[in-house]
Amino acid sequence: APSEVPSLKPSAAPSDEPSLKPSAEPSLLPSLAPSDAPSLTPSAEPSLEPSLKPSASPSDVPSLQPTDVPSLTPSAQPSDAPSDLPSVSPSMAPSVSAAPSSTPSAPPTRPEPQIEIDFTGFCLNFVNSTLPVTTYTNFFNILGDAMETEILKYLNPKLTKPGQRILSLAITKIDGKAVGRRLEERKLADSLTEVKYDLTFEQFCTRGNCDDATQLTQAALDFLITNVATLVNSTAFLEALKNDLVTNHNIDLADLNGMEKTQSGGCTPTFVVNSIFPMMYYPDWAGANTGCIADGKEDEYMRLNPEGYYLFDKLVDCCSRHYSWNYNECAGIDNAALGPDGEALYYPDWEGENKSCKNDG
Repeated sequence: APSEVPSLKPSAAPSDEPSLKPSAEPSLLPSLAPSDAPSLTPSAEPSLEPSLKPSASPSDVPSLQPTDVPSLTPSAQPSDAPSDLPSVSPSMAPSVSAAPSSTPSAPPTRPEPQIEIDFTGFCLNFVNSTLPVTTYTNFFNILGDAMETEILKYLNPKLTKPGQRILSLAITKIDGKAVGRRLEERKLADSLTEVKYDLTFEQFCTRGNCDDATQLTQAALDFLITNVATLVNSTAFLEALKNDLVTNHNIDLADLNGMEKTQSGGCTPTFVVNSIFPMMYYPDWAGANTGCIADGKEDEYMRLNPEGYYLFDKLVDCCSRHYSWNYNECAGIDNAALGPDGEALYYPDWEGENKSCKNDG
């Protein structure tokens, strides 16, 4: 048993056997080294100061809250469970989807049938004007660019019907001579310098087969003649033309002083309907009903549906969709033993062993 009063002179070394009765209060000074074995009963509260040396292995149960300061050495592998909250900043590299969307986008709609018209022989006159063709050897090419800009700037806002637009304007002749040949500068009393130019015009047809192309072309011609005349007979057009030459083509304004007046010429343009497109293939249910045709006379309900239902760019696609039972004739394939992909088709071998089908052609 321990003594009632501690010794005034403690022993130099602890006893080989511990006391059978521990002290009631802990020592005010803890031991400098921990025990070799952990306590069987851990403390109820954590230490106020964390260990300076972390454990070699992670805890089996992660903490519920992250640390305020991130680790200087990140883990080599991600956690098995993702974070409940996304990061504030997005990833610098986007993710790559492993599978397509479960909801596909709608099929593209069929482009509207339209006509493209080449008008040849529009003209305007420069009256009592001197054009600086000797100062600028490519002046007429530059003039053509400026005329195209200003005429289109004036006309296109007035084109209000669906698909209407002027695609291009090009000067073709000056006083009957093809542009590109050197023309001498001149100024004659009451003289006219005639500039001929061509226009290319585009417009949607009002019917799917574009059988109204002639009426649309005449209406476009009337529109152009009337509005071009109004434009070029105005002083505003000449000023706009000069400003464009100076601003966009580096022509000296002083060299344009000889351009005094423009007016509409007396030319009668001709035209050619250059193209009617697009003609698409559709099932000929109302006709021979043996294949698909492309004559622009499909029914309205076909045009109102997206491309790929009734209308197709390619004949073989239309035949595969609507005439698989008569594919070869529909697609114009002479060898009736070939299928849509060019493979030999199977047939019942009734005249042979009559036990199976063959595809020997």
